[in-house]
Parts: sequence; structure tokens; C-alpha cells
Amino acid sequence: MSEHTGSQSSSHGGDRGRRRSRRRGGGGREGRETRPRSREKDKDNSASGPSGSGTIKAPIILAKPHTEKNRDSSTSGSGSSDSKPIVLIKPREDTSSASSSQSTGIATSGTAAAQVAPSDGFHGDQSGRGQPTQQPTYQIQRNVSSVAAFNESSQTRLAPPPEMTQPVKLVDDSLNWCDSGIDMLLDQTDFLVVGVVGMEGVGKSTILSLLAGNHPEQSNRSFVFKPQSEETLETAGHQTVGVDLFVTPERIILIDTQPILSASVLDQLIHHDRKLPPEVGLAENWAEVLSLQLTAFLMTVCHVVVVVQDWFTDLNLYRFLQTAEMLKPPTPAPSHDTPSSSGSLDEQGDYFPAVVFVQNRATREDFQPSRVQAMKTTVDRLLQHASMRYKNAVSMSVNGLMPARQKSPSGDVSLFLFPDFPHKPAKQNGKVNGMTSVLSLVPDYQGHPSPQALTDSFRNQIFSVPRTPLTHHSLTEKNWFHYAARTWEGVRKSNLMAEYSRLLT
Repeated sequence: MSEHTGSQSSSHGGDRGRRRSRRRGGGGREGRETRPRSREKDKDNSASGPSGSGTIKAPIILAKPHTEKNRDSSTSGSGSSDSKPIVLIKPREDTSSASSSQSTGIATSGTAAAQVAPSDGFHGDQSGRGQPTQQPTYQIQRNVSSVAAFNESSQTRLAPPPEMTQPVKLVDDSLNWCDSGIDMLLDQTDFLVVGVVGMEGVGKSTILSLLAGNHPEQSNRSFVFKPQSEETLETAGHQTVGVDLFVTPERIILIDTQPILSASVLDQLIHHDRKLPPEVGLAENWAEVLSLQLTAFLMTVCHVVVVVQDWFTDLNLYRFLQTAEMLKPPTPAPSHDTPSSSGSLDEQGDYFPAVVFVQNRATREDFQPSRVQAMKTTVDRLLQHASMRYKNAVSMSVNGLMPARQKSPSGDVSLFLFPDFPHKPAKQNGKVNGMTSVLSLVPDYQGHPSPQALTDSFRNQIFSVPRTPLTHHSLTEKNWFHYAARTWEGVRKSNLMAEYSRLLT
């Protein structure tokens, strides 16, 4: 037993000697492996005292003033620990990192970048010496393509539409709705819609061309809405087919329609063998129903409806207007989510446009104040039971065109007169048709204001008509276009129109 313990003590003594020798030499592979263990041993020995007696000395605590302690703690900051990552700011040196970073979708730059080293700060290479690691530099860069696309879209959205030089189709000859007109409209609510109805050859396109900015002295070829050509007149046909739309720079939407109750439209229905709806038996009835559909459509989507006639007066025209007023679709009910924009519209219940009667090709006698008053009285008595607003829109007494007369208690009928615009013979050096005349320098007596004065007054009064909301909520130009498309489909599929066509048979 004593031998065994002696051998163990000797072995322990030999181990201690070898460890001391390794600590003293500090070389060799084994010395490097056992260095951490010797440090832990020394810590234990220092804790137990130099003699290993187990007595613990009282620690000495060195305290600093409170102000110095705060200053030291604030200045030490993040450099107290060596294990934290080191951030180095330096320019990019390797171009290969840029190509690798572009493949991953991160843009690189050579100006300045932030490089983050690993937690130890160095990696050992094969030679055993520490070398700083080379990391690719990254920088967040703005996406130039997306910014350019946003700028282009914003410019396109804010840019005005191209100025129109000719009208576009709103309803084609097959009575189908066309979507080409929406490209000419904007997302704004300050606009006016003016439509025109009338029989064949009364001058509907000419009146709309004057509203669009043309002058009476210009040639018919320069008008926006083309009037009847000589070939059309010789064949007794009509020029406008379907519905045309034109938008002026003042955001006035002008709508031209084909003639109502037209014999040329009936002739096309008969000779072209168009398929009639099943509820319509004869082509004559379908021509009248088609005219009612166009007029009811205008009474629903227009602020102002101009009724043009070239002789006074046709009783069938007024009966036709009252029928179209009866068959027009009602104003859509307001939704619960959208508040009403006009209290007067709610009290009125249904929408009706302002109707203006234009007497085209009026003679000199028609401009007499007594004749004009007789025309207004006749129109008032024929439409006294109608719901359309045919008063207080335009007047011939504005701007001194005619002597002012006392208005009736119920209001002044909206009636305007245009003379026939004949081509004047050319005057050269005081000669008319080759003959010298003393009166060549004296202006001709016409019996009515000049065509230009009449055109300017009519245009100003039409553009000044109060713009009553078409629906219970305000519409933009593009919203109006969609509303008009739904209205046209509703008019064509209306049950009232179908019942009226059955009554005609």
C-alpha cells in the first residue's frame, strides 16, 4: 500500500516538473496546447495565495469621483469589448466584388461603402499568420428605371389631351357604342355637354360648328361638323350618321346626331334590309323609335339640348319632344355611400336639361319684335305641360341684339334666330358685277344684326347656362362618358320603348 502511494506521488511530482519545464521553455507543440490549462492553474493558485495556505486577502477597491466615472463611461462607449464587429470605411478596391454583387441584385459603388468584418476581425491563413479579410463593398443605390417610369407616368397623367380637329364617333351606324372618345376627356368636373336634335337638312351641324369656334364667313369645308355636301343633297341623303362627339379647348362637349323623323334614314332601313327588332313590325315604326332613343339619350346626358328648325312651326316636332321626355330613363337613385351634391336635385326628383329652340334661316320679317314675341307665345302654349326647362336660358334681347320687351310672369322662352348666310358677291374698287354704284360704300341693310354678332352672343349665352348636375353626385368627364354608355344601353333595352313600339303597330 505504501509503495503504491509512493509511486502515485512520484508520478504526480514528475508531471508537475514536466509542466514547469514546458512553461519555462514555451516552445514546441505540446507547450502551445497546454498553455490555457496552465493559465487556469495559475488563477487557482493566485486565488489560494502564494503558499497555498487557503487564506484570502481583502481586495482593495479604488473608487473615482462621480463626474470622472461618468466621463470615462461615456468615452469608453463601444470600444470596451474586442469581440464586437469592427466597421471600416474605405473605397472599393476589387472590381470582382461588383460583378458578384450585381448578380445578387445589390448595386455597388466605388465612392464609399461600409464593410463589416467577422466577429474575430481576422482569419488565419495556411501560414498560421492572421490576415485581414477582404469583403465585397455594398451600397444601396436608387432604382433609376423606376424613378424614370414614375416621372413619365406623372407627366402623362398631368399632360392635357391632344386638341381635337375633327369629331369622333360616339355611336356608329350600327348603333353600337364606341370607346374612342374617352381618350379626349379629363378627370375634372368643370365641363358642359351640349347636344343638338332636328330634322333633316335644318342646319344642326352648322349650329354646332359655330359653337365649336367657326365663323359664319368661313367656308363650309373648314367647319368642325361637316354640313351636307352637294352629292348628299342631290341624293336626298343625310350627312351625319349615328352620334358624333367633339370637345373644345374650353371643355365644352358637343354632340351631333343624325336627323330625327328622317325619310333618308327610313330609306336606308328599307333598302339595306337591316334586321329589325322583334317588337317592331314595320320599318316606319323602327325609324320613329330610333329617333326617340336618340332624343331621350340626349335629354339624359346633356346639360343643354338645342332643337333646330328652319321654318315655324311643326306641331309634330313638339309632340315628338314630349314623347321623348316621357320615355327618357329616370335619373339613377343616389347610393348610400355617396352624399348628394345638390339639394335642389333631390327636391326635383328627376333631371331634365335646358332646351333651346333655334330658328335657322330666318327671314328679315322674322326678326321683327312682334314676330319674335308671337313665336315665344306659341312655343310656351305648346309646351306648357312639359317638364323640360325651355325658359330663361337664352334671349334675343341680350347684348342689344333686339329691343328689350317685358317678360312674361313665368319667364322668357329660350328662342334664338339665325339668318340664312348667303355668299356675298365680291366687291372690287366700288364695282358690283362690273357696274359702278354709288351705294357700294354703304353697308347693305339686312334687317338683323350681323352674323358674327349673333354667333358671339349665342355662344356666350349657351356657355353661361347653369350646369345642373346630371346625377345625384358630381361627375368628371370620364365618369360622364361611362354614364353615357350605360344610358345608351339602357335606352336601347328600355321596356318603355318596347311598349311604345308595340302601340305603334
